[in-house]
Amino acid sequence: MQPEGWLDEQLQRMAEGMGGNLDELYANVGPNNAWVGGNGDNWERGPYWLDGLVPLAYLTGDQELIDKAKTWIEWSLESQEESGYFGPDPDKDYADAPEGRHGAYVQTDNPGDWWPRMVVLKAMASYYEATGDERVIDFMTDYFRYQAQTLPDKPLGHWTWWSKMRGGENQLGVYWLYNRTGDDFLLDLAPLVEEQTAGWTEGFLNNDPPSHHGVNVAMGLKQPALAFQQTKDSTHLRSVRQEPLHGTDPTHGTELCTVVELMYSLQLLARTTGNVRYMDHLEKVALNALPTQHKDDYMGRQYYQQPNQVQISRAPKSFKTGGSGIRICYGLTNGYPCCTTNMHQGWPKYARNLWMAAPDGGLAALFYAPSTLETSLDGQTVRFREETNYPFDDEIRFTYEGDEAARFPLHLRIPDWTSGTATISVNGEEVQTPEGGRVVQVERAWESGDTVTLTLPMTIRSQTWHERSASVERGPLVYALRVRGDWNQLDTDYNPPWDANREVPTWKVQPTSSWNYGLVMNRRQPAKAFEFERDGEATPEYPWTADNVPVKLVGTGKQLPQWKLYNEGAGPLPPSPTNSSKAAEEITLIPYGATTLRVSEFPVIRP
Repeated sequence: MQPEGWLDEQLQRMAEGMGGNLDELYANVGPNNAWVGGNGDNWERGPYWLDGLVPLAYLTGDQELIDKAKTWIEWSLESQEESGYFGPDPDKDYADAPEGRHGAYVQTDNPGDWWPRMVVLKAMASYYEATGDERVIDFMTDYFRYQAQTLPDKPLGHWTWWSKMRGGENQLGVYWLYNRTGDDFLLDLAPLVEEQTAGWTEGFLNNDPPSHHGVNVAMGLKQPALAFQQTKDSTHLRSVRQEPLHGTDPTHGTELCTVVELMYSLQLLARTTGNVRYMDHLEKVALNALPTQHKDDYMGRQYYQQPNQVQISRAPKSFKTGGSGIRICYGLTNGYPCCTTNMHQGWPKYARNLWMAAPDGGLAALFYAPSTLETSLDGQTVRFREETNYPFDDEIRFTYEGDEAARFPLHLRIPDWTSGTATISVNGEEVQTPEGGRVVQVERAWESGDTVTLTLPMTIRSQTWHERSASVERGPLVYALRVRGDWNQLDTDYNPPWDANREVPTWKVQPTSSWNYGLVMNRRQPAKAFEFERDGEATPEYPWTADNVPVKLVGTGKQLPQWKLYNEGAGPLPPSPTNSSKAAEEITLIPYGATTLRVSEFPVIRP
């Protein structure tokens, strides 16, 4: 599968930014990292970077990135001992790991920890899928035999709490390997790993997850679905529907690691269950939360983002930020560097899941973006070209480009938000008007040039959130008030707490336009409150900026003088409905992913 258009541009920018050059920008994943034989960091940071670097390298075809990834892959392969154990030597003194900076996040005295090996196994699976290197199969088989012998005495929580919380990542690798080898011992190992993992199924069912750490919860969402694959107990899948939220206050922050790990878990849930609910959720996270949390050139990221984010500064914010607001600034390592090294799995793994194989032998296009797929069905090469301006427009066109005619079903996701208005046409003739919230299929004997056009009409909708505030959505996109701002570098007033290249600046953003607006709207008829506007027919190569984004909603708002800054951020939301003595003004909302400063949960003022 080859991503094209705006999605390919994301990957190219990532490759040219931190994604492809992190080893030169951040010393902890440089040549002294223990995961390439050095004497430095031996925990998750190097494996995290590798986990995103592998799919990024092979999707872009960038040979330099492929060579970088293979350096890490080869070292891990060659590090494997006769027992099956691999990775940094547990008896080695990793003295060059920075002292006093990692807290519980790096266990330099326990390099045998299970957790970072789980991440390496994910990268190994990606590498195998890209290359077919059979050494990976032997490598993982030997390691899982080692685990089967060792886990009874040294369980997942033996060295760190993180391994116990994140054991689903380990279980994922076990099942991945079983699906390729059929080795029976793996079906004994997987339940053992589940038994030693924190109880996510029970926790979700009882609304009391074993951890409230956002990244743990995002990873933990996949664990019940993994268990279901072997137990077939529907309780596992039912539990995930109880996904917990830590409130809906729009001044709270969400970690970038949470965003990309939630995306990865939702990919697995979508594949396992075929449930459109998880597909829609994944798309919403990917097309809204992900693009806003990094700079356009991928040379800075936020550790935390806020739904109502009206000022980005060092000042303490209205949620737990570790003593200051530096973690919402854009930089290289402000906040924990896990987000710096882990962010790169987001877009590549999303791109890799645009197309999937269907259980009936057909193909499934479940997430929509410009791309070309070439694959083999029953030994026959088939190709589809997907052309679309989605998510900004409602039409997706698939053109079959196979060398020979072939009969198979093409599965298409109909998002729940279409409300029964979707249409499917083949070669210009309407053939289906499917209801939303399902996957439908078009089956025919495909001939080169056959075209399927899927139309997903996008209506303007509103949802109710904190203090009865309103959000505004159209199709898969959340819209937010664009707040203009000035970017300024932090200089001598900020010393990065982690080893970082000082040539990569840290940025604060100060608002230069008003932000404290309520929406004048009838929340029962949000479509009447806004006019949709499209700027030209084509989608820019990089649409995720306020100046480039091709769509907007124009509505009416009033300023709320009582809604003021607090801790250099948006103060508490005035409860809705509310009133204002200010004159009504025309306001413009743009897609959330194209904003830096914004309001996305609005007080509502009755018309």
